[in-house]
Amino acid sequence: MAAKKYFQKVEDFKKKIRFNEQLGLDERDNTILSLIQNNPEISQEDVAKKVKLSQPSVGARIRKLKEKGILCNINGVNFKVVELFLAKVDVNATDTNSIIEEFKDCPFFLNALIVSGRYNVCLLFTATDLKRLEGLINYHLRDHPKVKEIQMNIVISTAKDFVLPLNINYENKRQIECNQKCRECVGEICPDEFPTINVDE
Repeated sequence: MAAKKYFQKVEDFKKKIRFNEQLGLDERDNTILSLIQNNPEISQEDVAKKVKLSQPSVGARIRKLKEKGILCNINGVNFKVVELFLAKVDVNATDTNSIIEEFKDCPFFLNALIVSGRYNVCLLFTATDLKRLEGLINYHLRDHPKVKEIQMNIVISTAKDFVLPLNINYENKRQIECNQKCRECVGEICPDEFPTINVDE
C-alpha cells in the first residue's frame, strides 16, 4: 500500500513539472538522465544493466538526448572546490546585445542571461582576485553609453556543484592579444563616483 502511495506521489510530481511531455521523454530516458546526472562517469554498459536494455540501445538513446539538447557535457571547473571568485553583475541596459558583445572575447566572462525586470541582463565573471573583477566592470561598463545602472555582487557559495565553463581559447587572437587595461581600472585609477563591489552573504 505504501509503495502505491509513493508511486502516486511520483506521478503527481511528474504531472506538476511536465518535463516528460515538454521534452518528449519516457521512463527509460528519465532513468538514463538520472544515472548520468548522479555519476557522469558511468559507463553505457552499467546504464544498460540498470534500465534493462542493450548497450547499443542505451547508446542510441543517449545520442538522441544529446541531439535534442537535453543531455549536454560541460567542461569546466567546479566552483565549490576551486579558489576562484565568481561575480554576478546585474545591468540595466538600453541594448542588451551590445553589452554581451562587449565581453565576447574576454577570458573572464562566463555567460550572460537576458532577463525581465529592472535589470535586464545578468553577467557572470570569474577571476582569481576581486580587483580583476572590479576592474572589468569599471573599465567596460561604468561609463558605457548603453548602461543605465549596475549592481555587482560576489557569490559566496553554491548549494550544489556548479561547473564554470571557462571562456579560454588559445586560438582566439582577439582574446590572446587583449591588452587587459581593465585590470588597472580599480580604486584610485577609476573615478571616485563609481561604487565598489558589494560582498553580500
